[in-house]
Amino acid sequence: MQNTLLFLFLSLLLIILMVCLGFIFNLRKKNKQFSEILARKSDELNKAVSRNDELQKSIEKTIQERIQSFKEEIGEGEKVDFTLKRALKRSEESNFMKNAFLSNISHEIRTPLNNIIGFSSLLEAEISLLENKELFDYASAISESGGRLLHLLNNILDISKLEANDMQIVLKSSDLNTIVANATQLFIFKANEQKLKLNLKTNEVPSASVDEKALTKVISAIVENAIKYTQNGFINVSTEFIKEKDEICIRIKDTGAGIDPSYLPIIFDPFRQESLGYSKEAQGAGLGLPLAKSLVELMRGHIEIESAKGVGTTVTIFFPPETSTQDEQFKQEPTRKQKFKLLQGLEIFIVEDDLMNKIVLYEMTKSLGNVITAVNGDETMRIMEETFNSGKIFDIMLFDINLPPPWDGTRLMQEIRKKWKEYKTIPFVAQTAYAMAGDKEKLLEAGFDDYISKPINQQELYSIIKNQLNKL
Repeated sequence: MQNTLLFLFLSLLLIILMVCLGFIFNLRKKNKQFSEILARKSDELNKAVSRNDELQKSIEKTIQERIQSFKEEIGEGEKVDFTLKRALKRSEESNFMKNAFLSNISHEIRTPLNNIIGFSSLLEAEISLLENKELFDYASAISESGGRLLHLLNNILDISKLEANDMQIVLKSSDLNTIVANATQLFIFKANEQKLKLNLKTNEVPSASVDEKALTKVISAIVENAIKYTQNGFINVSTEFIKEKDEICIRIKDTGAGIDPSYLPIIFDPFRQESLGYSKEAQGAGLGLPLAKSLVELMRGHIEIESAKGVGTTVTIFFPPETSTQDEQFKQEPTRKQKFKLLQGLEIFIVEDDLMNKIVLYEMTKSLGNVITAVNGDETMRIMEETFNSGKIFDIMLFDINLPPPWDGTRLMQEIRKKWKEYKTIPFVAQTAYAMAGDKEKLLEAGFDDYISKPINQQELYSIIKNQLNKL
């Protein structure tokens, strides 16, 4: 019995041992398989990491190539921008010199021309007493030619003044009907001489703020053109108040030759004429309408032209009435565009360390608006901080280049634009005594919008300020 139990116990123990050995063997087998799988996955992971590194390097290379490409494009863009600024500056200088020349030459010619006209009128009167018709016609031709030449010179001078912003316009409350009637009266004899009917019809209109001399010049130029280009028929001059538009209109309508539609878009360009060369139907320099348009706009009005070839032309001038909402708003708080156009009410900042130069610049610009001055960079930054915190932005910045250390005009301009983003679009004009073109070009390349050389000419300064503000 005992032997039997011992045998069973040993048999059971042997079975258990065999099961344990089988389990251990199976576990080692599975562990080996797992290790093989793990090694294979690790190898795949290493390969993936390697591919990822290569892809990352490729991406970084592509990014660097694109960045370099962008830098080159930006560099080319800056070069183009600099070239355009330089070309614009040369064009403005050329235009200013042209206007100065025309203004000076007109003044120089005016005196002897007045003498010629005066003496020819005296000669005409004396010859008429001698009853010599042939000599009288000669004297009349001299007087008429002199008058035409003087009229041309006056127009050239006015156009030059307008482009150089040297035209003085004084707006005051005026009766438009009286101005229109007086201007039209001047041409009745000339219209009768050409057997044209010159009609005037005035309706009740409100008063308007205009410059009487300038408006007379405008109406005279348009009526004179109408008579010149009308062979038969009539010329009607009328006034009317358009209540729906809250505008006063002065209309000059003729039955003349009319204007070709292709010429209408450029009709207000100075020295442009519909017919050029020896075949021109009428004489003229093409200055009347451009001058009229500029003067009307200076008086806060606008001008429109309608025309058809062989039918006639209608020129209409519009002005806001003095009591209109638009006019009241203009008087109380002009918009930035209105201020820029008239060069009035500007906020100007001047940085100049030389006392006499600062006084000169202040006197030159004080009529344009409110002028703030500073003598160095530290004072400039303090003023900029105070004005910006108060909500004020300057319209134009005039910076001297040579300032007390550690500042200079270029660094100061760049620091202001960096600190206050609003000044990235505000014009900065460098004042420089440099005469070399290369130095001036460096200023434009550094970020200045324009420059002016010392000693400063007031007309040139006004022209630069006007040109820069008109770009905004």
